[in-house]
Amino acid sequence: MNTTNKGATASNQAATKQTASKISQILGGNFILPGESAQQFHKAYAEALVELGAQTQLQIYLVEQIFHSMWWIRRYELQKRASLISEMVKILRSPGLVELPGLDLTELLEAGKWDDPAVLKELKIKGFTAQSLLQRAGELQQEELMRLDQSIALKAHTLAQLQKSYEALVNRSVMRERMKLQNDLLKRDLLAIDTPMVKDLKAQQLAHEDNTWEPDYDER
Repeated sequence: MNTTNKGATASNQAATKQTASKISQILGGNFILPGESAQQFHKAYAEALVELGAQTQLQIYLVEQIFHSMWWIRRYELQKRASLISEMVKILRSPGLVELPGLDLTELLEAGKWDDPAVLKELKIKGFTAQSLLQRAGELQQEELMRLDQSIALKAHTLAQLQKSYEALVNRSVMRERMKLQNDLLKRDLLAIDTPMVKDLKAQQLAHEDNTWEPDYDER
């Protein structure tokens, strides 16, 4: 991509972000929750806008709702993981178990360091393997995990409906442009025919175009 194209792309992305920002201001509210990365959120949202090619305000709004549904599903998945880790730490920290100095089990488990010597020692003391501890934690958190799975299913359904709405909107715009192009080509082919009857049609068409002004509607 040359410098001119890069500049145009950057300009288009900046304009899209500005429009999206205006829509968010109209709707109100900050979607980012405490503990979440604003930078990661905005980067992923901008990528979704570019990937889906949103241009009009309505398209941008639908992409925003699609992205919000995806972000909620991500939140629920993170909550499921946090619930399991919290329960596993609670099991290993149950009364009667001596805590090793300086060991942060939550931090180690969140990092996935199951093979850490300190974690392996704790598991052995309590009589667990990584798999059996995870299974036990899942049993104890079954109700919470089911609740989160239901929330994920609801958001996934909403996401599917929003995607259908966006596809219908984009396809409508594409079909409109395609029909306009077909009509223009048909008119061109018709006016290229050199017969007395078509000549009369040409004159009528030119007169009509001179006396008629057709406003250019913008779907935005």
